Amino acid sequence: MTGTELEGRTAVVTGGGRGIGRNIALGLAAEGANVVLAARSEDEITNVADVVRERGGEAIAVSADVTATEDVGTLFERARESFGQVDLLVNNAGTAAHGNTWELSDEEWTRVIDVNLNGTFRCTREALNGGMLERGEGTIVNVGSLTGKIGFAGTSAYGASKHGIQGLTNTLAKELKDSDVRVHTVCPGQVRTEMTDDIAEIDRLEPDDVTDIVVFLATRPARAYIPEVVVVPPDTIPVVYH
Repeated sequence: MTGTELEGRTAVVTGGGRGIGRNIALGLAAEGANVVLAARSEDEITNVADVVRERGGEAIAVSADVTATEDVGTLFERARESFGQVDLLVNNAGTAAHGNTWELSDEEWTRVIDVNLNGTFRCTREALNGGMLERGEGTIVNVGSLTGKIGFAGTSAYGASKHGIQGLTNTLAKELKDSDVRVHTVCPGQVRTEMTDDIAEIDRLEPDDVTDIVVFLATRPARAYIPEVVVVPPDTIPVVYH
């Protein structure tokens, strides 16, 4: 560990075995958080949990599919059994389907929506009903995307799912306005991860760029509500603000 801002708090990170999720989990652990790593690939999240413990932190790995309500329930049950309560949820699990809208199959479209949007809904519902609502406090960070804000050709399912996440975040902010539960969206541009390795080389963010923002949001007092953060490489600014 290198910091103490999140000491004693517990964070659930979905899609925590690789890419942005792995980096976020390690960043939260470095600030003292107990980390609960969730993903379908148990080997990957077990590896990340081992790294956290080697660095002096606390972590468990829970194999879970965010498209399965039962799995999500088990994930949060394990988190509470291990650490008492969940203070922070990072909805990061995601997938994509590439191709023009008219080329996508029902299965491709449905899979992206179910993982990205419905998975965020399921985990958020469980975090709220599992303690945040009763305590009246907690933090939820949803990983959105620049794609969900402005759209890019060949990413309709992904863009629709991420736009839906922003709508969910906005609605939750109004539903929870009388509590100290805060819901944020981080919308990054292209990030250098395994999921983007097959895309033509462009200016990209590094996973650390997103992690720093998540840690920042997780450590803000409830009085400082930041509904959305958009972070992009400098070369992308003309695309966003034109």
